Amino acid sequence: MKVITSHMGNDFDSLASMVAAQKLYPGARLCLAGSASRTVREFLKKHGNRWSVATPKKIKFDEITMLVVVDARSRSRIGPFASLLGKKNIPVHVYDHHPPSSDDIDAEFIAIEPVGATTTLLVEILLERRIPISSCEATLFATGIYEDTGGLTFSGTTPRDFAAVARMKELGADLTSIPTFIEMTFSAPERKILDSLIENGWVRFINGAKAVFSAVSSPGYVDGLSLFVHRLRDYFDADIAIAAVRMDTRTYLIGRSHDDILDMAAFLSPLGGGGHPQAASVTLHNAKPLPLVKEMELRLSEAVKPSLTAGDIMTSPVMVIPPDSSVDDAYRIMIRYGHSALPVVKGKAILGLITRKDLDKAHLHGFGKTLIREFMTEGVISISREASVHEAHRLFVTHSIGRLPVTDGNRIAGIITRTDLVKALYPLSLPREERSGAPELPWTEDVSWLLEKSLAPESICLLRTLGERAEKLGMRAYIVGGIVRDLFLGRDNLDLDIVVEGDAPRFLKSWEKDGLRVSVHERYKTGTVVFPGGKKVDVATARREFYEFPVAQPKVFTDSLKHDLYRRDFTVNAMAVSINQSTWGVLVDFFGGRRDLGKKILKVLHNLSFVEDPTRVLRGIRLEQRLGLALEDNTLRLLRSCVRGGLLVRLSGFRLRSELELSFRERFPYPAAKRMEELGVWEVLFPGLRLGETGRRTFRRLGAFLGRISRDFPDFRGRQWLAFFSALLMESPENIRLAAIDRLNLPESERGIVVKCLSELGAVEHELGGRSGPSNSQIYAFLRDADPAACLFWSAATGRWRVRRRILLYLTRLHRTSSLLKGRDLIELGYGATPRIGAILEKLKILRLDGILENRDDEVRYVRYNFPL
Repeated sequence: MKVITSHMGNDFDSLASMVAAQKLYPGARLCLAGSASRTVREFLKKHGNRWSVATPKKIKFDEITMLVVVDARSRSRIGPFASLLGKKNIPVHVYDHHPPSSDDIDAEFIAIEPVGATTTLLVEILLERRIPISSCEATLFATGIYEDTGGLTFSGTTPRDFAAVARMKELGADLTSIPTFIEMTFSAPERKILDSLIENGWVRFINGAKAVFSAVSSPGYVDGLSLFVHRLRDYFDADIAIAAVRMDTRTYLIGRSHDDILDMAAFLSPLGGGGHPQAASVTLHNAKPLPLVKEMELRLSEAVKPSLTAGDIMTSPVMVIPPDSSVDDAYRIMIRYGHSALPVVKGKAILGLITRKDLDKAHLHGFGKTLIREFMTEGVISISREASVHEAHRLFVTHSIGRLPVTDGNRIAGIITRTDLVKALYPLSLPREERSGAPELPWTEDVSWLLEKSLAPESICLLRTLGERAEKLGMRAYIVGGIVRDLFLGRDNLDLDIVVEGDAPRFLKSWEKDGLRVSVHERYKTGTVVFPGGKKVDVATARREFYEFPVAQPKVFTDSLKHDLYRRDFTVNAMAVSINQSTWGVLVDFFGGRRDLGKKILKVLHNLSFVEDPTRVLRGIRLEQRLGLALEDNTLRLLRSCVRGGLLVRLSGFRLRSELELSFRERFPYPAAKRMEELGVWEVLFPGLRLGETGRRTFRRLGAFLGRISRDFPDFRGRQWLAFFSALLMESPENIRLAAIDRLNLPESERGIVVKCLSELGAVEHELGGRSGPSNSQIYAFLRDADPAACLFWSAATGRWRVRRRILLYLTRLHRTSSLLKGRDLIELGYGATPRIGAILEKLKILRLDGILENRDDEVRYVRYNFPL
């Protein structure tokens, strides 16, 4: 006798699979493995004359010659038929769609496919073999598929399930009768169980997943618990639902989940449970429901895959406003910091939310002095920082809101904007095969390998030390700005600029206990710490800046890393890399700086960037030329607008001087100077200035001299930039020159150098020109009192090659020539310590310059002969 069975507690998928299998095994008997679900029992009562289904008691087990198991692959789920497994004379065939279990049946033939219902698999076989299917059978098969796939809505549903139902419809299935079979109205005991599950339910966010738990007891047996738990999950709109229901001596533990969050079958497997990744259950004896569910709650923390949470993507700290602020005050704050809404907070409690639209309307009606509590929106929707991004997405869509406050217990911890959410959801838009390689947060990336590759071991050690200290103090520390940019460009950058999310002064002062030298600027929450070996590290608190008017110095407020990066000049400078131990080497790039580096473009972070700080015009041109980038089209348009609008004119002389000095101290300053001329910067800064071919040639020569032979030059004491400034002015009228010098408010010493550069070039050419030319000592005597920066300018500016060669001879060799004998040598020769020694040494230097004295012996003989004791 052939027997076809399925799992205990038959549902419609198992019944339909048994009927379908009977068509593959003609003459086989259908037999339940235990009690069936109530809906199946009701169906069989109504259609018992069509399909004969026996119970185990009516089967003589010693007459069974073959066992066919459908919709189950686990020994523990087929009741008394498990005793037949392993017998050599009884072949076993298995048809199923469940994932592997810990006690899989060892069968002679196995057909297991990842479809939504086992009925789908068997229907496909029937259709392939062209076995006829009646309309009644088609209706039952469609019902089985419909029930096990949740009406074709469960995530485990496949296109094959849709195709199977469609084919059954073509074969006469009555789809209108399906709800009658599987969605019957609840009886009073069933309604009581469902209500109790909901009333006793509690919600927790675990690793970002929303989980609902419940535990109840029932005085009598109630069927259909799996449906109730499904309804429990739907009621709380949860990702996971786990419920325990005790009936008499048995406790039924049922779980439901989304398969991309938790494999429920694997989760319940240690207790002997089985089922699908989305739905599983287990029956236990004499287990108390509440402790059992509490145990499952604890286990979930390890079982649920960590996902992106609201706390991961929120902006924090968040700016809030008290309810007794006026409409005018709130409006000024929003304008100042660019917000479109602010949470209204009193103490720790969020009272409401006030938006720019609310304030605009209040202003329109003359309520500027009224308190915002009168116009704020109460009952604000908020989200726990532990909630998943998907939960945040649901709240945004369900409530049509533009921002979502994030809470940590009773206090506001941050806020999520629609932009934050869209960026966080971006990985889900990628093809599934690409998601595993994509970062969880689209604006982050692990670049620890780049740190290890690019930085010296001592720098890595120092950064790790700084990061460990920050983590110990509960802060987050990052390297920011130029060093991050240059890491990606493969350029050396030894400046270690650290930004701390927290309290930089506290971080800095912690190093005093280690005996390090620390300086702190409390007002700006910045400072420096000097490590052994003289390595200085600049540390700043993550902050936000506000410019009260164009070109003003910014006002500074503590804020998040995101806002700290947003205040910077260009996207390529608005990247940070974490140095904390737990997040070592994670790049934070909110604004696409790395993408812009790849595209070789320079882009501002917002359209008012040049208005807030016009020095960014000079900085942008400098970076464009140094890094080989191109100003992005919109950035170039904004830069031109700033130049035309005259904002550069409003810069103070000190700030303008600082930026020009940095530009002229570039390795090759000419490209930036040429670019500034193209964009009209020089004409705006110094009206009437003319930069002709002579000036351009001088610029190029200066850059070449400093780039090729600077190692032999004297110490310019940082003044070499004045040579380039002089080159900029050299072809302009004298009144324009003097106006430009006055514009920079140069100190008297620097002013004198520039004036001398421009006014004495002719005298230098006259003195150092000629074919015969002056001797080396005459060159030295003429140039020794001139500032080296002026000599550098003259060497580049002159059009006479002999003059240039003689000045460069002075700069590279003559300026450091001295006698071999020193003062102490003359004293040892018997000369007194008098001014006479200085005169002797000066005479020796002149003779050495002219090549008359070549060695020490020559000098000794000369002194003894010409300066007798």
